[in-house]
Amino acid sequence: MKLKLCLGAIATLLSVNAIAQTCVTTQTASHQDGQFIDRKDGTLLDVTTNLLWSKCNLGETYNASTDTCDGTALKYQNWSDALVATQDSTLTTIAGQPGFRLPNIKELSSIVDYRCTRPAINLTFFPTTTNEPYWTNTPDAHSINSHYEGLIIDFDEALEVITDPDNVPSPLVRLVKEFN
Repeated sequence: MKLKLCLGAIATLLSVNAIAQTCVTTQTASHQDGQFIDRKDGTLLDVTTNLLWSKCNLGETYNASTDTCDGTALKYQNWSDALVATQDSTLTTIAGQPGFRLPNIKELSSIVDYRCTRPAINLTFFPTTTNEPYWTNTPDAHSINSHYEGLIIDFDEALEVITDPDNVPSPLVRLVKEFN
């Protein structure tokens, strides 16, 4: 009995470490210091691209008192469902600003931190990003991912493809808009 408990505890510790973010600090930084500004209203400004990002995944709620995201992120099995959801102004108005939308593939890849995996993003600014794919508004015209109609970025390892065809998760959504 003690052996089973001990093995269970070791397995739990190993699985927690196996899913923790890993970053290679000796690699060149993907982003400059000061590139992202947390506006403390649920949005993040990328001063390099002039894009305003939602700090939270679609479906989560920004909690101003703790500067965190609460709730459960929405997942969309179909690209068309994700596109339709982002036309709902109750979902795409953040910090009182309407007009947030799905990013294109180039925009979403601009927030990837290629020094890190699981997830491949700066968790200081995007704390609830998970090791899953995120939709873009870019159509998958060349059938890169036969399971999806639109292009995705899988933040598990910063790939634009799903490498495990037997495990095709429903992607999440991170919203963006041009800053003005």
